Amino acid sequence: MKALTERQYRRREKILATARDLIAEYGYKGVTMRDLAAKSNVTPKTLYHQFGNKEKLLRTAVEERFRHTYQAIDDHEVKKGIDKLFFIVDAVADSTRKNYDYAMALAPVITSRRSDPFASIRMNTYGNAVRQIEQEGDFLDWVEIDVIAQVVYRHVNPLYVNWYSDSARVKTEDFTKYDLSLMLRSITRGYTQKKVTSTIKLLQKKLASLDLSLR
Repeated sequence: MKALTERQYRRREKILATARDLIAEYGYKGVTMRDLAAKSNVTPKTLYHQFGNKEKLLRTAVEERFRHTYQAIDDHEVKKGIDKLFFIVDAVADSTRKNYDYAMALAPVITSRRSDPFASIRMNTYGNAVRQIEQEGDFLDWVEIDVIAQVVYRHVNPLYVNWYSDSARVKTEDFTKYDLSLMLRSITRGYTQKKVTSTIKLLQKKLASLDLSLR
Protein backbone atom coordinates (compact mmCIF):
# COMPACT_ATOMS: atom_id res chain seq x y z
CA MET A 1 0.00 0.00 0.00
CA LYS A 2 1.42 3.38 -1.05
CA ALA A 3 1.97 6.03 1.57
CA LEU A 4 -0.72 8.70 1.50
CA THR A 5 0.09 12.30 0.75
CA GLU A 6 -0.93 14.88 3.34
CA ARG A 7 -3.93 15.85 1.21
CA GLN A 8 -5.00 12.23 0.76
CA TYR A 9 -4.63 11.60 4.48
CA ARG A 10 -6.79 14.60 5.39
CA ARG A 11 -9.42 13.49 2.88
CA ARG A 12 -9.38 9.96 4.28
CA GLU A 13 -9.80 11.22 7.84
CA LYS A 14 -12.68 13.48 6.79
CA ILE A 15 -14.43 10.55 5.11
CA LEU A 16 -14.06 8.35 8.20
CA ALA A 17 -15.19 11.12 10.55
CA THR A 18 -18.21 11.79 8.35
CA ALA A 19 -19.01 8.08 8.32
CA ARG A 20 -19.06 8.05 12.13
CA ASP A 21 -21.36 11.10 12.19
CA LEU A 22 -23.77 9.40 9.79
CA ILE A 23 -23.71 6.20 11.84
CA ALA A 24 -24.76 8.19 14.91
CA GLU A 25 -27.54 9.89 12.94
CA TYR A 26 -28.93 7.04 10.84
CA GLY A 27 -27.59 3.85 12.42
CA TYR A 28 -24.97 1.51 10.98
CA LYS A 29 -27.25 0.08 8.30
CA GLY A 30 -28.78 3.46 7.44
CA VAL A 31 -25.59 4.96 6.02
CA THR A 32 -25.47 5.13 2.21
CA MET A 33 -22.40 5.64 0.07
CA ARG A 34 -24.23 8.39 -1.84
CA ASP A 35 -24.88 10.41 1.34
CA LEU A 36 -21.38 9.76 2.63
CA ALA A 37 -19.83 10.93 -0.63
CA ALA A 38 -21.94 14.09 -0.71
CA LYS A 39 -21.16 15.07 2.88
CA SER A 40 -17.46 14.28 2.39
CA ASN A 41 -17.28 16.34 -0.81
CA VAL A 42 -16.00 13.40 -2.86
CA THR A 43 -17.53 11.15 -5.49
CA PRO A 44 -18.93 7.67 -4.71
CA LYS A 45 -16.23 6.36 -7.06
CA THR A 46 -13.57 7.81 -4.76
CA LEU A 47 -15.06 5.98 -1.78
CA TYR A 48 -15.10 2.64 -3.59
CA HIS A 49 -11.60 3.17 -4.95
CA GLN A 50 -10.13 3.96 -1.53
CA PHE A 51 -12.06 1.52 0.66
CA GLY A 52 -13.46 -1.16 -1.64
CA ASN A 53 -17.05 -1.26 -0.41
CA LYS A 54 -19.40 0.21 2.19
CA GLU A 55 -18.83 -2.54 4.75
CA LYS A 56 -15.04 -2.12 4.69
CA LEU A 57 -15.35 1.66 4.89
CA LEU A 58 -17.68 1.63 7.90
CA ARG A 59 -15.70 -1.09 9.68
CA THR A 60 -12.53 0.95 9.17
CA ALA A 61 -14.19 4.09 10.55
CA VAL A 62 -15.52 2.27 13.60
CA GLU A 63 -12.44 0.17 14.33
CA GLU A 64 -9.99 3.08 14.11
CA ARG A 65 -12.08 5.13 16.54
CA PHE A 66 -12.45 2.09 18.79
CA ARG A 67 -8.71 1.38 18.85
CA HIS A 68 -7.86 5.01 19.51
CA THR A 69 -10.32 5.22 22.43
CA TYR A 70 -9.10 2.05 24.09
CA GLN A 71 -5.45 2.87 23.50
CA ALA A 72 -5.92 6.19 25.27
CA ILE A 73 -7.61 4.40 28.18
CA ASP A 74 -4.94 1.71 28.27
CA ASP A 75 -2.12 4.26 28.20
CA HIS A 76 -3.50 6.13 31.22
CA GLU A 77 -1.11 5.33 34.04
CA VAL A 78 -2.69 4.08 37.27
CA LYS A 79 -0.47 2.86 40.08
CA LYS A 80 -2.44 -0.22 41.18
CA GLY A 81 -3.99 -2.88 38.95
CA ILE A 82 -7.40 -2.97 40.63
CA ASP A 83 -7.62 0.82 40.42
CA LYS A 84 -6.70 0.55 36.73
CA LEU A 85 -9.46 -2.01 36.21
CA PHE A 86 -12.05 0.24 37.84
CA PHE A 87 -10.68 3.23 35.90
CA ILE A 88 -11.22 1.36 32.63
CA VAL A 89 -14.81 0.51 33.58
CA ASP A 90 -15.55 4.15 34.44
CA ALA A 91 -13.75 5.50 31.35
CA VAL A 92 -15.64 3.21 28.99
CA ALA A 93 -18.94 4.16 30.63
CA ASP A 94 -18.12 7.88 30.43
CA SER A 95 -17.01 7.67 26.80
CA THR A 96 -20.16 5.79 25.84
CA ARG A 97 -22.44 8.32 27.53
CA LYS A 98 -20.70 11.22 25.82
CA ASN A 99 -21.22 9.51 22.46
CA TYR A 100 -24.52 7.83 23.28
CA ASP A 101 -26.17 7.89 19.83
CA TYR A 102 -23.02 6.60 18.17
CA ALA A 103 -22.55 3.88 20.79
CA MET A 104 -26.14 2.71 20.54
CA ALA A 105 -25.95 2.61 16.75
CA LEU A 106 -22.88 0.41 17.02
CA ALA A 107 -24.14 -1.93 19.74
CA PRO A 108 -25.35 -4.62 17.28
CA VAL A 109 -22.01 -4.47 15.47
CA ILE A 110 -19.54 -4.63 18.35
CA THR A 111 -21.51 -7.29 20.23
CA SER A 112 -22.07 -9.60 17.25
CA ARG A 113 -20.17 -12.80 16.51
CA ARG A 114 -18.37 -10.96 13.72
CA SER A 115 -16.88 -8.41 16.14
CA ASP A 116 -13.60 -10.24 16.73
CA PRO A 117 -11.40 -7.11 16.41
CA PHE A 118 -13.58 -5.22 18.90
CA ALA A 119 -13.69 -8.08 21.38
CA SER A 120 -9.92 -8.48 21.08
CA ILE A 121 -9.29 -4.79 21.75
CA ARG A 122 -11.55 -4.80 24.81
CA MET A 123 -10.17 -8.06 26.20
CA ASN A 124 -6.59 -6.87 25.81
CA THR A 125 -7.31 -3.65 27.72
CA TYR A 126 -9.02 -5.39 30.63
CA GLY A 127 -6.46 -8.20 30.51
CA ASN A 128 -3.64 -5.70 31.01
CA ALA A 129 -5.22 -4.55 34.26
CA VAL A 130 -5.62 -8.16 35.44
CA ARG A 131 -1.99 -8.88 34.60
CA GLN A 132 -0.96 -5.78 36.54
CA ILE A 133 -2.71 -7.22 39.60
CA GLU A 134 -0.81 -10.47 39.02
CA GLN A 135 2.53 -8.63 38.80
CA GLU A 136 1.77 -6.99 42.14
CA GLY A 137 1.42 -10.46 43.67
CA ASP A 138 -2.18 -9.94 44.76
CA PHE A 139 -3.68 -13.08 43.19
CA LEU A 140 -3.64 -16.29 45.19
CA ASP A 141 -1.06 -18.76 43.90
CA TRP A 142 -3.53 -21.21 42.33
CA VAL A 143 -5.36 -18.61 40.21
CA GLU A 144 -5.24 -19.04 36.41
CA ILE A 145 -4.75 -15.51 35.13
CA ASP A 146 -6.00 -16.10 31.57
CA VAL A 147 -9.22 -17.59 32.90
CA ILE A 148 -9.75 -14.68 35.29
CA ALA A 149 -9.14 -12.20 32.47
CA GLN A 150 -11.90 -13.88 30.45
CA VAL A 151 -14.27 -13.88 33.42
CA VAL A 152 -13.59 -10.18 34.00
CA TYR A 153 -14.43 -9.51 30.37
CA ARG A 154 -17.74 -11.37 30.71
CA HIS A 155 -18.59 -9.12 33.65
CA VAL A 156 -17.83 -5.89 31.79
CA ASN A 157 -19.43 -6.82 28.46
CA PRO A 158 -22.94 -5.69 29.61
CA LEU A 159 -21.56 -2.14 29.73
CA TYR A 160 -22.05 -2.03 25.97
CA VAL A 161 -25.74 -2.91 25.89
CA ASN A 162 -27.38 -2.04 29.22
CA TRP A 163 -27.33 1.76 29.39
CA TYR A 164 -31.12 1.86 29.62
CA SER A 165 -30.85 0.43 33.14
CA ASP A 166 -29.01 3.46 34.55
CA SER A 167 -30.59 5.39 37.40
CA ALA A 168 -29.67 8.69 39.01
CA ARG A 169 -28.06 6.99 42.00
CA VAL A 170 -26.74 3.68 40.68
CA LYS A 171 -25.25 3.40 37.22
CA THR A 172 -24.38 0.38 35.11
CA GLU A 173 -20.69 0.66 35.95
CA ASP A 174 -21.53 0.52 39.68
CA PHE A 175 -23.21 -2.85 39.19
CA THR A 176 -20.22 -3.97 37.16
CA LYS A 177 -17.67 -2.94 39.80
CA TYR A 178 -19.80 -4.54 42.51
CA ASP A 179 -19.90 -7.85 40.63
CA LEU A 180 -16.17 -7.70 39.87
CA SER A 181 -15.40 -6.98 43.52
CA LEU A 182 -17.47 -9.91 44.74
CA MET A 183 -15.66 -12.20 42.32
CA LEU A 184 -12.15 -10.91 43.01
CA ARG A 185 -12.43 -10.77 46.78
CA SER A 186 -12.17 -14.55 47.16
CA ILE A 187 -9.07 -14.95 44.98
CA THR A 188 -6.95 -11.93 45.93
CA ARG A 189 -4.96 -10.59 48.86
CA GLY A 190 -3.16 -7.43 49.86
CA TYR A 191 -4.18 -4.07 48.41
CA THR A 192 -6.52 -5.60 45.85
CA GLN A 193 -8.57 -7.48 48.43
CA LYS A 194 -8.80 -4.40 50.64
CA LYS A 195 -9.90 -2.30 47.68
CA VAL A 196 -12.61 -4.69 46.48
CA THR A 197 -13.87 -5.15 50.04
CA SER A 198 -14.27 -1.40 50.54
CA THR A 199 -15.91 -1.18 47.09
CA ILE A 200 -18.41 -3.88 48.02
CA LYS A 201 -19.35 -2.07 51.23
CA LEU A 202 -19.73 1.29 49.48
CA LEU A 203 -21.76 0.02 46.54
CA GLN A 204 -23.86 -2.23 48.74
CA LYS A 205 -25.22 0.88 50.42
CA LYS A 206 -26.03 2.42 47.04
CA LEU A 207 -27.76 -0.74 45.84
CA ALA A 208 -29.75 -1.05 49.07
CA SER A 209 -30.90 2.54 48.65
CA LEU A 210 -31.99 1.85 45.09
CA ASP A 211 -33.89 -1.25 46.18
CA LEU A 212 -35.78 0.72 48.83
CA SER A 213 -36.71 3.39 46.30
CA LEU A 214 -38.29 0.78 44.04
CA ARG A 215 -40.57 -0.77 46.67
